[in-house]
Amino acid sequence: MTSSSQWELPSIPTGSLDFGGGIDTAFSVSEPVATPVQPTHPQSSQQPPAVKHTEVHYSADELVAMWGRVGVHLCEAASQLFEKSKKTLVGDGTYAGFINAALDETPNAARAVPPAWGYLVYAQSAGSVQKRLSDIMPGDIVALFDAKFKGHKGLAAYSQTVGAGEPLVGVVSEFEQKKSKIRVFQANQHVGHQTVEAASYRLEDLKSGIVKVYRVLEA
Repeated sequence: MTSSSQWELPSIPTGSLDFGGGIDTAFSVSEPVATPVQPTHPQSSQQPPAVKHTEVHYSADELVAMWGRVGVHLCEAASQLFEKSKKTLVGDGTYAGFINAALDETPNAARAVPPAWGYLVYAQSAGSVQKRLSDIMPGDIVALFDAKFKGHKGLAAYSQTVGAGEPLVGVVSEFEQKKSKIRVFQANQHVGHQTVEAASYRLEDLKSGIVKVYRVLEA
């Protein structure tokens, strides 16, 4: 028996599908946007020219003249501060503080910039003299770096170390060339004593360390 009814295929809707819940099934594909590449410039390998500092050199006569205009007055100022320290505090108790106090009392003296306290006229390392441009004069500034002295004072042997850690600096009050002895006004760091003291060092007894002597320049 043949059925006369015909089967019909269901129609499939076109367009976007709606699954409910507000889900959008339409997809869009975006193409990547090319980012422009910034041109790179190679850094210049050239360095700025070095600045050359010209060092001033003084003749022996000029150094003596400089001492006459400045060193003499600096020695007088240091001597007056030595006397003043018997009654009152001078400087801040440090070696450099005393030097600055003496320079303040010498109007025509150029202010020094440590560790160079002026123009280097004498340098000695242990027993070797490395530089001597002028005689050591009163009013020069002496700096001792970890200096160890060993010798005899009269019949007694002595050993002394100064300027360890912090260099000892002072104002030269006198230099005995025959004995190679330098007398110095320096800050006294012993509690209970006057703040400036007079000391002496024999350069020929220097066994290790460095001694430098500077000529204070004119402002």
